[in-house]
Amino acid sequence: MLAPICNFAKLGTATYQGDARLVVWALAWDNHSVLTGLRSLASVRALASLKSFFDANTFYPTPGALAYGEHFFGISLFSLPIYWLTRNPVLGYNVVWILSYVLAACAAHYLAWRLTQDHLASTVAGLTYAFCFFRMHHGHGHLHLLWGFWIPLSLIAMERWIATQSWWRLWLLVAILVLQALSSWYQAVMIFVADALFMSWLVVLEPLLDKRWSWTWQRMSRLLIQFIAGTAAALLMVWPFARYYHALARGSVDEMANASADLTAFLMPPENTYLGQWLIRSGVKGPRWIWGELTLYLGWTTLALGIAGAALAVRGPEKMFRRFRYFVLLALVAFALAAGPSAREVADNAWHWSAFGLLARIPGANLFRAPARFSALLTLALAMLAGGACARLHAQFGRAGRLATIIAIPVILFEFYVVDFPAGRPVPSPVPAVYRLIASLPAGAIVSLPDYAATPQWFKEADYQFFSTAHWHPIANGYSRATPAGFTDRMERLATFPDAAALASLRETRIRYVVVHADQYPAGAGVVAQALSESALTPMGSGCRLLARFGADYLFAIDE
Repeated sequence: MLAPICNFAKLGTATYQGDARLVVWALAWDNHSVLTGLRSLASVRALASLKSFFDANTFYPTPGALAYGEHFFGISLFSLPIYWLTRNPVLGYNVVWILSYVLAACAAHYLAWRLTQDHLASTVAGLTYAFCFFRMHHGHGHLHLLWGFWIPLSLIAMERWIATQSWWRLWLLVAILVLQALSSWYQAVMIFVADALFMSWLVVLEPLLDKRWSWTWQRMSRLLIQFIAGTAAALLMVWPFARYYHALARGSVDEMANASADLTAFLMPPENTYLGQWLIRSGVKGPRWIWGELTLYLGWTTLALGIAGAALAVRGPEKMFRRFRYFVLLALVAFALAAGPSAREVADNAWHWSAFGLLARIPGANLFRAPARFSALLTLALAMLAGGACARLHAQFGRAGRLATIIAIPVILFEFYVVDFPAGRPVPSPVPAVYRLIASLPAGAIVSLPDYAATPQWFKEADYQFFSTAHWHPIANGYSRATPAGFTDRMERLATFPDAAALASLRETRIRYVVVHADQYPAGAGVVAQALSESALTPMGSGCRLLARFGADYLFAIDE
């Protein structure tokens, strides 16, 4: 399933550009910060306050640069052993990326098995959740959206905690919640929605629907005390990270409306699937491409099984299907949230009473800028309902039902399989030699040119962050969800290097090194190379020394 978007033979060197390299850098920065802190007591104290952690090496000289995007700390804990042993950030990223699919399949399988006690039906749930098109769609670069295996595990942990009201089960649930929340703010909001809904279901809705209210005042008070303690503990662990994001701009109603799902997104096979390509050849214009946020195909087979599972949960008499009613509710809530702002909210540019509008009123939830990403919860609900339908099929038809499920599994995967991915498989992209040389030079800030921020090739800006993992010096370049004040103006001034104004700006910002990739300029490597060589030898270039050249890559030092 992953072969079209993974280069298994080159896990140590192959990555996509853009967001993938941003995540590679972020995980490596997290790992580098932790390992640096462990080597020094003073650094450990700084790391404990997280100031040094958030003072990432990008967007120099801006402090707290990590807070302009996701920190991914909860994911980086899994890449830490690999980085510690190899210092290879690409290998750490790729291993964790593959692990995200494996763990999602295992977690969903385990949750379905607890509900059905049927491993074959649970396999359907696990594979459907792990390889749904939403996860294949985001597989090229959004690791934080793939890292959702803690959500199904949290439902299991919550059910066991509420059933036993055990303190150690509570702390297990808290640990799961914190690890998921620290992997991405999107995941933090989604696990909050899923678990808040599930707790309401277990404590209130399910007993009322089943007419078996068994909550005594003693049980309820004990649960309330534990809930308050667990919530306080979770907030205490998440707050040191969350507090650095107070200045981050909230998404507007218009922005969120543009990243909201519609019915076509869920029902139409994308152009990068076999069914989508068949529809295109048949003259159908509906299939969407794999980029962006609005290609959310649920799979016709999965949807059919999910609807059957929902019908059994709502109408079926079997006791085993009572809990599946929660996933019907989760699917409806996730669908409503993925639809984003209502038409009235968009017209008024204000939140009213849509599902997403209500959520956006909660502090921090309005940082969730792409409502369509709530499809992750919808795919989990459908996976569980599909597993439930298969379990019922096995119970009623025995061997014939199991044979039908075995046939359905490759059909489900066939619908989600990616074909003709526009970017192909990732190719090896070693860090250029000029950056490895910088690792041996005295510490100093660096700017790499040409700069790609605010250009049609914006995704190449992440390359410079990725390259900085070879030396960890501060860099003026940066690519993230938001940019610091003054960043664009500063980079525009530096982009005119080696003229006098750029040199003055370099000295003013105390940037010590300039790396120029001459072959990346529209004028051509030969023209730029000649201009750079001449400027370094003329009076205009005084105070700017050419330290090294590697093909079309030039390294200059700026004298103070």
